[in-house]
Amino acid sequence: MARTAQELYELWADESELNEALQRSLEPRGLDSLFEMFASLDPKPGDLVLDAGARDAKHAIRLVRDFGVRAIALDPVQQHIELAQAAVTEAGVDVQVVQGALEHLPLADDAVDWIWCRDVLVHVDAARGLAECARVLKPGGALLAYVTLATERLEPKERAELAHAGAMKTFDADVLEGAAEAAGLVLRSVDRLGTEWREAMIEEGSWNPTQDLLEIARLRRGGFTGPQAEAAFTGLVWGIYQMLGKLCPTVYVWTSSD
Repeated sequence: MARTAQELYELWADESELNEALQRSLEPRGLDSLFEMFASLDPKPGDLVLDAGARDAKHAIRLVRDFGVRAIALDPVQQHIELAQAAVTEAGVDVQVVQGALEHLPLADDAVDWIWCRDVLVHVDAARGLAECARVLKPGGALLAYVTLATERLEPKERAELAHAGAMKTFDADVLEGAAEAAGLVLRSVDRLGTEWREAMIEEGSWNPTQDLLEIARLRRGGFTGPQAEAAFTGLVWGIYQMLGKLCPTVYVWTSSD
């Protein structure tokens, strides 16, 4: 039986345990948890880590500092390469900055002990990218990959907008997992973070969804169009969609099958 409007407003007005519970933190894991997951792989000082899609190399720099490893910071974008080189020079750490794409890694077979891959697999041909990861991983090595995947709550039009404006190629867990299996990688673990990181960012004050929603409204009401407006919209709704359960941040660990 459908709920009446009177019942609905009575539920909203009720001072229930649920209302109190919603005011308490569920102690969400934050962004540092990805480094904790890497630590659980037991990297050794001197091991070589490929940061695939390194952008400004801040993660590669931290991996070197925290674990005593060596690192290759790889990215296809020239602007990112320049930022990474400057950051590595300033940090004074053992990080080699290399321009290249995940689908065509400029590395020899069995070249690296570990691969760190954050926010990259959704933008590339997953089959080719994961095959390259499998090729360059040493026997016993592992790939730690953070990706944001679509859930059943993401509407077709929303998916199409993200795919077009956000250059997304891989949205689905089954596609990604199938590509990894075909590449010869063995699934060691999968951790679906859901809303945790975003909750943590709000609670610590590093992300303001209210501001993002306000800018989304201004984009729409202001009638802004074109590639720049589309890219801005994609960036703004990314976190909102995660909080609504339309997108699910997920961490995979795959190991070399050799």
